[in-house]
Amino acid sequence: MGREKKYSIFFSLTPILYLVVSILFFRYVWIVSYPHPLALCLAGCLAYLQRLHHKFVFLHSAFRKNLLSVFPAMEILFLVGLLIASWAYSGVLLTMMQIGTILIEPKLFLPSVAIVSAIASMVSGSSWTTAGTLGVALMGVSKIWGFSDVMAAGAIVSGCYFGDKLSPLSDTTNLASSLTHVPIWTHIRHMLKTTCMSFFLAVFCFYLLNLFVWDPSREIVLPTEIGMSQLLQNKIIFWKLIPVFLVFGSSMFHLPVRVSFLLGIVSAFLFPILESGVSFEMFRSLVWGYKSQTGNLTWDQFLSGGGIVSILPTEILIVSAVWFGAVVEGYGYLNEILLQIKRWVKDQYDILLSTMGVSFLLNLMTADQYLSLVIPARAFRTLAVEKQIPEKDISRALEDSGTITSPLIPWNSCGAFMASSLGVSVVSFLPFVFFNLIHVFLSVSILLYKKIKLKSSLFNI
Repeated sequence: MGREKKYSIFFSLTPILYLVVSILFFRYVWIVSYPHPLALCLAGCLAYLQRLHHKFVFLHSAFRKNLLSVFPAMEILFLVGLLIASWAYSGVLLTMMQIGTILIEPKLFLPSVAIVSAIASMVSGSSWTTAGTLGVALMGVSKIWGFSDVMAAGAIVSGCYFGDKLSPLSDTTNLASSLTHVPIWTHIRHMLKTTCMSFFLAVFCFYLLNLFVWDPSREIVLPTEIGMSQLLQNKIIFWKLIPVFLVFGSSMFHLPVRVSFLLGIVSAFLFPILESGVSFEMFRSLVWGYKSQTGNLTWDQFLSGGGIVSILPTEILIVSAVWFGAVVEGYGYLNEILLQIKRWVKDQYDILLSTMGVSFLLNLMTADQYLSLVIPARAFRTLAVEKQIPEKDISRALEDSGTITSPLIPWNSCGAFMASSLGVSVVSFLPFVFFNLIHVFLSVSILLYKKIKLKSSLFNI
């Protein structure tokens, strides 16, 4: 009880203020290449100095807990760097892009990308697996057809999180249902109405955007610009899709994501080994990334990538977010915010809105989307029982915010992963993640409408 000194809500929210000001400072005043890690570290230090009287053991405990929670994500990030390098080196990515240019019509490119990503994510149960494999290839196809990287990334992320949300294999879907003691299929069925409506609207938005940005004349100009005709005329080596089937197939059999990625890496390197033996370039690409040398700058741009070095900035970003989150949680800022929110809660819709708000806040203040599901579920459990809120409503509220908003924050592990895998910053693709944005807006609007309707009925009584 000694450290539960009462503070005003303003002082409890000062870490977020420090973070916003720091980001603006490093973006527009003292401009640096990677502003978010520096901003997180500076904001964390300011919040730490503000409460020096607190015991350091609380900070140490929170930092250790948060670091352990994001360590699996950091491990998977390393594997994704290796996977992209191995697939680029062995020609797997080129084969996927060849097939993509044949199967996907440019007139319907963006909506098709969203739908294909959704199906792959639903099958694998992982938005990360889809983005780190199929998503990378689709980004290459987008460059071939001349579509903007940020639009393609928005469509990929939208599809990935729609499929992830409705997949019984998804870890976040299972976590949300287990935290609220709701059967997994009951939880998924309860999410269908708003989730499917949001995705339908998102696909329609991508269709309209595709109509606006696609210039049919590019079909004539494009082959001479970047060698499109050469790509389509090359023989497709279908057996190079074996690593793709291994990755997605192993996911369907509930194998851990890291095992799926390892299978994809090892199987991809078997092709060049069988063709020309082991080479130093193979191992160099795993560390520094594969460097394509076709002589065509555009080809080389999207046939290169991966490697451990390429994801180090993302790993640093996650550790910086862990530091910031540890200060916020360990020194009581988060607990004070939760107490203030609980005092504001009056009816069941307040609880559901608070659950979504706290989930988003945790995505903003920590590096881990799992914390954005676990902490609100525990914080509002008693109040939910008191207000007789169906457990499935709580589980849906957790997903509607905790899962959906995680890729929209640059320093969250999900946002950092998407940016690192697709090669586009979160800030850049954020306006085009139509599904996530529409879904959050729709979910909040429905709850507010029901709350207003409840108030008006009570007033009439």
